[in-house]
Amino acid sequence: MKLNFSGKNVLITGSSMGIGKGLSERFAKYEANLILADHPCRKDHLEEWAKDLERTYGIKTWTFYADLTVSDGPEMLHRQVSETVGDVHTLVNNAGICWFGNFYHMPIEKLSSMILLNSMAYAKMSRLFLPDMIERNEGGILNISSVSAFQPVPTLGLYAATKAFTQSLTEAIRAELPKGSRVVVSTLNPPFTRTHLIEDAGVPSDYIPMMMSFMSVDEVTTAGMNAFRKGTERFVPGLHNRIFYLGISKFMPHCLLAWFSRILTRRLSWFIPSTIMAFIIRLKSKVQGKSMRVD
Repeated sequence: MKLNFSGKNVLITGSSMGIGKGLSERFAKYEANLILADHPCRKDHLEEWAKDLERTYGIKTWTFYADLTVSDGPEMLHRQVSETVGDVHTLVNNAGICWFGNFYHMPIEKLSSMILLNSMAYAKMSRLFLPDMIERNEGGILNISSVSAFQPVPTLGLYAATKAFTQSLTEAIRAELPKGSRVVVSTLNPPFTRTHLIEDAGVPSDYIPMMMSFMSVDEVTTAGMNAFRKGTERFVPGLHNRIFYLGISKFMPHCLLAWFSRILTRRLSWFIPSTIMAFIIRLKSKVQGKSMRVD
């Protein structure tokens, strides 16, 4: 069974930039009408993006603004969308924040907001929109998780923990669907793709997991969309990422996985002299530039 989005209403949170923006264009190409939601501070960017999508793809768009970290943020967004638009065929929980550094240095306010946005908002939004999908026996929820959901990640500890929460909850919800249900509940698990979320988190350019990933937002969202349309339960873009995160790391002894995590979740400059490091960064930039020109 392939999901059909033509003429259907798709709600995407955090849709003004990064993976959320990329997914909104993927859905627009499949002729979905888009309900674009983001934080009020992103209003100008989202309004402009909505107009671009309407002009380019001839679809309908609606824009909504809510802070999903406040106690009734998800409920308010659900109420506004239901009253203004009506039925939501597909929900994409994408809004999120990240923070790089040792957990014991993490600001308490950042800790709270990350749990509320990355975990609580995903749970509430899914709970609010899922019953109507089950009643109609049609629709889907795509939760944007991460490869960090599959193991602890030092220096991104709480972020990885929130993604592990989302991963576990999504798979449980999928297992609870009525037998023969045509509702799809899935996760997209991107690698450490360079987006505003990662940049705002202060993740350095020589962070080893980042340097291991050469995938663009377009590559991640195109592959992720194809997998979601097919009803794939969880999808990790990139064959090498799937081999490692869904294969090798799954069967690796815990003590060995913990050792690899401590080594790989560091900055390359901590191990390599600065002159060699500068050369590597220049070479990586050239490779990425050639890839973008080919695309």
